[in-house]
Amino acid sequence: MLATMTVVVALALVAAGASYGYLRYQLGRVHRVSIPTLQTSGAGGGSAPSTPAGGPFNVLLVGEDSQGGGQRADTMIVARVDPRTGRAALLSVPYDYFGPIVGASGPNKISDALVNGPADMVATVEQDLGIHIQHYVQINFQGVASMVNALGGVRLHFPYPSRDTMSGLSVPHAGCVRLDGKQSLALVRSRFFSYDKGGVWQYDPSGAFGRIKRQQAFLRAAVRRVQGSLLGNPLRLNRFVSTAVKDVTVDKGLGVGTLLQLARAFRGLGSSSLATFTLPTQIVNNDGQYGDVLYPVAHLDDATIAKWDAAVTASSTTGTATAAGASAHHTAAPSAGGSAASGSAPSGTPASTSTTTTGSKGVVVPGAPQAPLGSIVQDRTAASYDPTPC
Repeated sequence: MLATMTVVVALALVAAGASYGYLRYQLGRVHRVSIPTLQTSGAGGGSAPSTPAGGPFNVLLVGEDSQGGGQRADTMIVARVDPRTGRAALLSVPYDYFGPIVGASGPNKISDALVNGPADMVATVEQDLGIHIQHYVQINFQGVASMVNALGGVRLHFPYPSRDTMSGLSVPHAGCVRLDGKQSLALVRSRFFSYDKGGVWQYDPSGAFGRIKRQQAFLRAAVRRVQGSLLGNPLRLNRFVSTAVKDVTVDKGLGVGTLLQLARAFRGLGSSSLATFTLPTQIVNNDGQYGDVLYPVAHLDDATIAKWDAAVTASSTTGTATAAGASAHHTAAPSAGGSAASGSAPSGTPASTSTTTTGSKGVVVPGAPQAPLGSIVQDRTAASYDPTPC
């Protein structure tokens, strides 16, 4: 979710009435990369027309964390924006989502697609999800701490004392807590979140899905802080923006106009009104050399992507997608046969024996993994131990 901090920056500038020249100046300081496939290649590598002017477009937002060496995509979100309706929707892709990786010899966690750079990351998302990407935004997680400190901290309400001994998160008391940059980074990195209920530390059982929900709560709290702390304070606003642009990477085609469209569509980020979706997956524990992974579930993924598309595009209908969105992209995935975990439900669909995944427009992608029977996680609603903006 942290890649959308770039949108927070744009939102702050727009709300503050920043001049077009100042916007161009700050955007000019952002690192840019060339991704030749953007706007000209369709999912799976085939050609597709550019998005019509003023039509819906998709932005791949990536939070990159190089902690421990190597470049990995820790957070992946596809933001769909329709300037005509002023609507936006977010589709979160869990970092352990497992499938073919462009430029690699075999399948792996989708977070590894960034190892060889943004171009392979974009191509992998297009291939595996059947979603056409028009723009790319990446933020380094290390910059999150600096941004939060420039904001003067972010406030979240924790129902219980909470911690993650691996990421360093430590919230010793329940209630509304101001997180500084270090603790904010520990929260958004948290993969082993636990809370103290009645003197007993309990772990969040929902894994990557719980992490996504916490990141969404953090982002909404950050937007509220931007709206309440930066507006009317030009010096603090400039300090925050100048800090943020140092850790942001965008594609060379992303201009001020697109940034303004993103900002205007994301005005609801500070509330729960923004439409958010998470790809359903099948949990597989200890899958050989890969460890715990999340396998795609074809029919559920397609239905979720269609709903995500329809959330911003009035002409879309359930089960279909527009040219800028997605089309059916998988063969049938093995279904769950075991008991469901928290926030999940078993499926009775027969398991497939296919060894391929079908990309958008029928492009067959070889080497798709096959999962053993497990649980299908459909989504996870907010739990009583989740932090919320305050």
